[in-house]
Amino acid sequence: MQVQVLGSSSGTPTKSRNVSGYAVFRDDQKPWYLIDCGEATQHQILKTKLALYHLEAVFITHKHGDHCYGLPGLIASAGLSGRTQTLRIVAPKEVLEFVRAAMAMSEWTLPFSLELLDFDVLSAQTFSWVKVQSCPLQHRVPSQGFKFIEMQIARKLDIDRLRAEQIASGPHYNLLQRGEDVSYNGILLRADDYTHLAWQPRVLVICGDNETPSCLDPVIAGVHLLVHEATFVAADLKKVGAHTGHSDVQRISAYAQKQAVPALLLSHFSARYGPGEGMLAIADEAKGQYCGRLFLATDGMIVAVDKNTQVSLVQSGFNKE
Repeated sequence: MQVQVLGSSSGTPTKSRNVSGYAVFRDDQKPWYLIDCGEATQHQILKTKLALYHLEAVFITHKHGDHCYGLPGLIASAGLSGRTQTLRIVAPKEVLEFVRAAMAMSEWTLPFSLELLDFDVLSAQTFSWVKVQSCPLQHRVPSQGFKFIEMQIARKLDIDRLRAEQIASGPHYNLLQRGEDVSYNGILLRADDYTHLAWQPRVLVICGDNETPSCLDPVIAGVHLLVHEATFVAADLKKVGAHTGHSDVQRISAYAQKQAVPALLLSHFSARYGPGEGMLAIADEAKGQYCGRLFLATDGMIVAVDKNTQVSLVQSGFNKE
């Protein structure tokens, strides 16, 4: 289970960072999920191995433009990719209205259906290989975090128990391994009794803008990787003012440490923090609070949670052709 950063800047793009966007995918990269779609996100996707044809759903964390202005263009391009399967958009109602208006204004006809879902009335939904749960956050406008819980995990047979109970091999083994209860010699064999998951479900949370990390309390248990904004270092946020509705590096890092989150990916940095000393200040403040696996987002970065739930860096940026 992997997360690729498509944009890690707050508010406006910089020469090295686009505005918000994250992709979640498995090794086969199909289907995959997009969280936030700032302007030019589709250009960032062109630098990856991901295809719009295999995009199953888009999740928009809140209505601010740096998180959603790229949606109409991405949808239009998906219409030219040959896809016919439905594309689901989970977003605030204002963003859904923005999408409808843009498509109507441009008189764009799609070869697939758009399923537009208001995140205010959607608490959880099951997709091809993940269950996605939403969590309200604290920002200047309604904002959400999305918890991705892996499903469709292969099952392993408990061969020792099957042999001990003298249950011979046969087609019923395959059915049990697929999670189906079967009848054998007049006895009901329950899949849950004779199989177990091949690995623990992997779990990650990707957040929209959020000034109060404790909003995540209802969903933080069992999370292997937390992706959260860290727009400012603490001293700069104090100067700018709390009206921004953003978190700071110190605040979210301390929360992740308190909750024993194994890995933390900080992103959504203010444009004031360019390469060099600015990022060193962010790293120093985070490390002063948090002792787990720490990643500071760069565009193109891929962070993976493996089947042992270990979190590691796969690549640090977009691969150059």
